[in-house]
Amino acid sequence: MQVTILGQNIDIACAGRDQKRLADLAAALEQRLGRYPEDLDATRRLALAALALMDEAQTTGAALALARSEIERLTDMLVDAKLEAANACPVDEERGRVSALRLGA
Repeated sequence: MQVTILGQNIDIACAGRDQKRLADLAAALEQRLGRYPEDLDATRRLALAALALMDEAQTTGAALALARSEIERLTDMLVDAKLEAANACPVDEERGRVSALRLGA
């Protein structure tokens, strides 16, 4: 497969099922590179785009780790609350039953 980035054709070997995704990524990269002045050389533009993408990836990764930690904390709180409720109020076998409907009553 071939993609074009900064006017250069780049051949990339990939599975057929990955071609659309790769083409979309190349188009997104081209769009991002368009944010930088064209008078910068290609290497500098690529470096700036790569640094911006890495910053976004690290920020997203940190937010994801924080969300996972919060999910674990809330799950632990829920389990603790269920255990506490179960220990505080033992199940009453007779509660909710109409005694007159029992045989022999």
